[in-house]
Amino acid sequence: MRIAVWGSGAIGGVVGAGMAAAGADVLLVDTDADHVAAMNARGLRVSFAAGGDQRIAVRAALPADVQGTFDVVFLAVKSQFRDAALDLIEPHLAPDASVVSLQNGVNETCIARRIGAARTIGCLVDFSSDCTGPGEIRRGRQGSLFIGTLDDDRTPRLAAVQQLLAHSVPTHVRDNILGCVWAKICKGTVDAFTALVDTDALVLRAERRYHPIRVQLLREGILAAAADGVAVEAFGHFDPAPFLDPTPAGRDAAFAVLDAMAAGQAAGNTRVRTGYWRDIVVRKRRTEIEYVTGEIVRTGARHGVPTPVNALQLKLFDEIETGRREMRWENLEELRAAMRPADIPPAANKGAD
Repeated sequence: MRIAVWGSGAIGGVVGAGMAAAGADVLLVDTDADHVAAMNARGLRVSFAAGGDQRIAVRAALPADVQGTFDVVFLAVKSQFRDAALDLIEPHLAPDASVVSLQNGVNETCIARRIGAARTIGCLVDFSSDCTGPGEIRRGRQGSLFIGTLDDDRTPRLAAVQQLLAHSVPTHVRDNILGCVWAKICKGTVDAFTALVDTDALVLRAERRYHPIRVQLLREGILAAAADGVAVEAFGHFDPAPFLDPTPAGRDAAFAVLDAMAAGQAAGNTRVRTGYWRDIVVRKRRTEIEYVTGEIVRTGARHGVPTPVNALQLKLFDEIETGRREMRWENLEELRAAMRPADIPPAANKGAD
């Protein structure tokens, strides 16, 4: 089986290195010429939060230098670069090749429109890592991967993809993969919330006084998905059910889920900033917010589901990314002010600490 990982940074680099170490025929493709040159010259160095590192010999190429066809392509570029990457990938797909989306956002349906649903494999990525320099990746939280076909068919190709990914990250096959993808979108809009202020994301996630805002961000996402015919799935510490329960018991259960999510993110994690913060502050580029929070807003608009808090968060990010607004605590209060009284969980203004 001939394999390509298209986009070999924080996510693609980890899975590509694991496959290469296991002896798979894998090519790591990336647009960063320095990264590609370093991987070819010195291998890909993967270091771990718990200590130690591996330097793995890999083959890497720029997109223009890719030759031949592949049986499986793991697509790990940012969602905003998806269509441009697919333009380059399609000529290199074998007739029965599959594309696996290792991305945030609902990319699976877009990929399926290009190559067919039967050849598209979805994935919820739930581990953390950073590309810290050319040929250098640092693993954060170990996490997991969840994969599935769009029609829930347990195909031999799906089993092969699971085996390939499991060389680097525990990988599980799931039905209703779009429900899993939407779960990551819902979690992602809460992750994005941490980049509205310049502070330690692990600490901010645990601040219970902001839980009412998180509850509404998640509730809007879950309702938008439901209107689109997708039941949001549970994964890790995230359970969507309490966020739709407006009673005091539901509020308490939702807060408990948020507490568990914050603790799970913090356990063994050395990354105190999210990828959203790094894109804005370090990489000086647009985030993927348009494909996460933006997906919630657009889907809600199509089906008449109000998403005012997500819509405001999207606007705040646009202003931050374009230099018209600073990361500041007042941004969080603006989100709180956008919540109608009916959106605020019972007792959220007392005993929320």
